This record gives sequence, structure tokens and C-alpha cells, in this order.
Amino acid sequence: METRDYYRTDVATAPGDATAVDLVDRMAHFGIGSVVIVDGAGRPVGIVTDRDLTCRVVAKGADPKAVRASEIMSAPLVTCGPSDAIEVAIERMRGAGVRRLPVVREGQLTGLVAIDDFLVELGRELDDLAEAARREVEIARRRGRRERRREDLEESLGELRASVERAGRDAAEFVSREFESLRERLRRATKS
Repeated sequence: METRDYYRTDVATAPGDATAVDLVDRMAHFGIGSVVIVDGAGRPVGIVTDRDLTCRVVAKGADPKAVRASEIMSAPLVTCGPSDAIEVAIERMRGAGVRRLPVVREGQLTGLVAIDDFLVELGRELDDLAEAARREVEIARRRGRRERRREDLEESLGELRASVERAGRDAAEFVSREFESLRERLRRATKS
């Protein structure tokens, strides 16, 4: 799966000289929690999140009409490309301690992807895998297959459900370990 399948193209942007008030207005208008800061050529150079506004303006008692985006933006900007695998994007998010990545192609902003976008899709895929596993368990029961296989699959489903709850922090590990483990068990179950 590639980042291009999950990112949003309707990204709010602002120049570096925009005030904190301007940024809040854009976030409120679009119902979002971040604004990508761009230079004069439209290239992304930083990002300001609602958390940045809280910690760098409100908590410090700064004048939101005077503080500029360039003063509070997170930079250098961590980005990904549209063809990057989601595992790459998730690892970049984890490494930088961020939940959103601007998607950049040839230096130009093409979108924004958030960990929430991946988690929603991952949840759907896990539901699909869980349903496939349930079908396999039922087939195994009807054919009189060993009880242990059913117990193993049910246990794996329980572990997957618990892993989804921790996916916010452990998304990269989850995708690489648990997701593949279930697929392998399903392959074995269908071959038997």
C-alpha cells in the first residue's frame, strides 16, 4: 500500500508571515488541526498544528496577532512522497514524533497524510481479515479439522483486536509483524 492511496489533497497552506490568528482562522474554516507553511514559490517549509499554537503561543502568553507562522512552525519539515509505502510514512512519523506528514512531489506540496488516515484503513483491513479468519474457522469446524487450529485463529484475532487499540504508538511494528502473521496463518488454513 502506498501513501497516495490515503492522503488528502485539500491542504490548508499559509505563508511564513501569516499571524497565529490567521492560522487559527484557517484551521477553524477548514475544520482541521494543521496548516502547512509555504515559501514564496509554494514549496512547503514547515507546519503549524493546533498543538503548536497552544504550546508556542497561548501557553507563553504571546500576542497571537503579532506572532508569525515562521516563528512557531515545526521545521525542518518531515515529508513523504506519494509513492512511499505506508510503512515508510509511519516510520517517518514515529521517528519525528509527528502525526501528520505533508506529501511532496518534486518539491511541491501535493497533499497531507495523518496517522489517523492509516489507522482507519488498517482497521478496515483488520475487519476484513478477521471476517476471513472467522469463515476459515467455520469451514474447519464443518470439516472436522483439529480444534487447536480454531483456537489459534481465535487467539490471533483477540491479539489483533488488542493490537489495534495500541496502534497509535505501535503502528509500524503492528503492520510489519501482526498483519503478516495473520495472513500466513490464513494461508496455511486455506491450504490444509
